[in-house]
Amino acid sequence: MKLLNTSKLSAEKQRALLAEMIRTDFKLRYQGSVLGYVWSILKPLFLFAILYTVFTQFLRIGAGIPNYGLSLLLGIVLWSFFAEATSGALKSIVAKGSLIRKVDIPRHLIPVASVSSAFVNMLLNLVVVFIFAFFTSGNALSWMTLLIMPLLLFELVLVTLAAGFFLSSIYVKLRDIDHIWEVAKQALFYGTPIIYPITLLPHEALQKIIMLSPLAQIIQDARSVVSWSGNPRITDIYANNLIVLVPIALTFLALFIGYKLFSKKSRFFAEYV
Repeated sequence: MKLLNTSKLSAEKQRALLAEMIRTDFKLRYQGSVLGYVWSILKPLFLFAILYTVFTQFLRIGAGIPNYGLSLLLGIVLWSFFAEATSGALKSIVAKGSLIRKVDIPRHLIPVASVSSAFVNMLLNLVVVFIFAFFTSGNALSWMTLLIMPLLLFELVLVTLAAGFFLSSIYVKLRDIDHIWEVAKQALFYGTPIIYPITLLPHEALQKIIMLSPLAQIIQDARSVVSWSGNPRITDIYANNLIVLVPIALTFLALFIGYKLFSKKSRFFAEYV
């Protein structure tokens, strides 16, 4: 079958195609659901309610931590974006198999659209977070929040895209990666200070290792400018302001490797989907 070649689309037409793919993906997300888009807000709220009840009322992990509920909600929202976006990107190429076999579209737009759709979903959730922050802490819209949060969200998107490129390129031939990634996500969830404070870890060396993870660094930095300024950041754990460059460098390195792998394998996607 001869492919319709659109790989030489101009930047403007690629942006238009990407925007249409994002709209389509977002519309299909809750198609047939009674509550529809409301689920995009309800799901993280339900998870927050369960975890908050368990870890504050029974395990007492959040006791004594200012605005623990807000910190937990923010961590869940940021993590949910990463988990949802990477799982969606993982299957995105195979899901668009019929389109790939017919049209030679720029392949990288497919996982980018999947991540972007999840990003829109996260923005809706962040509105809820800031409303919650307004009534609990009163400083949700400080100048530090407005300055730092966009940079942290940008870093989070880059980390997610890196994982999305890598996973989607592997999944085309190795479908077992889906199950492997589900297990890996669980390990990442509990290995990242989302439901527990980083200071709860007994060894300082372990705290330092975990904080080198871009996900841990992003979540802790976001909490420090939204919920409580006393939340330990990577610069506090290491007592060195330059250490923040390490997770940022790891983010760009992961994106470079992920995109390179994706570009190399994208030439053969039509043969396997």
